[in-house]
Amino acid sequence: MNKSGSCTSVQVKEVNETGDGQRIDNFLIKTLKGVPKSRIYRAIRSGEVRVNGRRAKAESRVYLGEKIRIPPLSIRNPAAEPGRQAGKSWTIPVVYEDDDILVVNKPCGLPVHAGTRHAYGLIDIMQASMDRGSQLQLIHRLDLETSGCLLLSKSREMLLKVHADIVSTLGIQKQYLALVRGSPKSDQMEVRLPLGKTKATDHRVKPDLSGRAAQSILNVEKRFGNASLLRIDLITGRMHQARVHCSESGFPIAGDKRYGDRRFNRIMKNQGLNRLFLHAHRIHFFDLDDKPVTVSAPLPKELQDPLDLLKQSNEH
Repeated sequence: MNKSGSCTSVQVKEVNETGDGQRIDNFLIKTLKGVPKSRIYRAIRSGEVRVNGRRAKAESRVYLGEKIRIPPLSIRNPAAEPGRQAGKSWTIPVVYEDDDILVVNKPCGLPVHAGTRHAYGLIDIMQASMDRGSQLQLIHRLDLETSGCLLLSKSREMLLKVHADIVSTLGIQKQYLALVRGSPKSDQMEVRLPLGKTKATDHRVKPDLSGRAAQSILNVEKRFGNASLLRIDLITGRMHQARVHCSESGFPIAGDKRYGDRRFNRIMKNQGLNRLFLHAHRIHFFDLDDKPVTVSAPLPKELQDPLDLLKQSNEH
């Protein structure tokens, strides 16, 4: 034992009804209180964690009765948890809350969860601000550079319901606002383009006919000559879907360093844009009683200001 915490011994946990069907990373995060998420993910990747004697990936699911071997792991002093410390430097507005679900307005630059390059994520900060007995879970994700509406469940029951809704006719409806290069000919266009991951190490996505089906609806909200403000309705929710669909349609998103246009990005930077112009503007879902809920998050100042400059120049 030292000032920063202690270390666990080797553990073997049997999955009970509460953990049945959970991803192994989420199972371990809930089980191993005080262990940094980055260490948990490293233990999974290195094979130190075993499920019935076999290696597992972070996204693998565990089921009732399976035995999970957990290696010795350092436990952090709760007062020194990154989530608590980081929470002092991040403002995360809550835009909707009930007994089972939380909707926050995620800021740009904050990852949703910890990983190899990030010691903490939004989920850590929010969890640190909640009662010790509560267990928040991400319902979906947003890219590091994307801001806006993000759903978190406050109960296992709500998490399971939302996952069931996603594969039913209820679903979650997500709308994004994006400033793009150029001006589509029609006010609305549908993009159906399957997506797959590349072998590159920067987590890029590419069109792939053998990949996962992806569908977006691009709606023109405002035209500015060399740029347009789009509302993007995501019918599916694939990694980087909005960014790739816009880029492949000839309308790359402003400030997108992976899939965007460098010249257009420089022009927009001169207009005061210093980030990806992609914001999860509105989200529609059903609560635990199947009542519809629609929540919106306004554009942050770092996006609204460059947009106002475009509007002013367009009026002259």
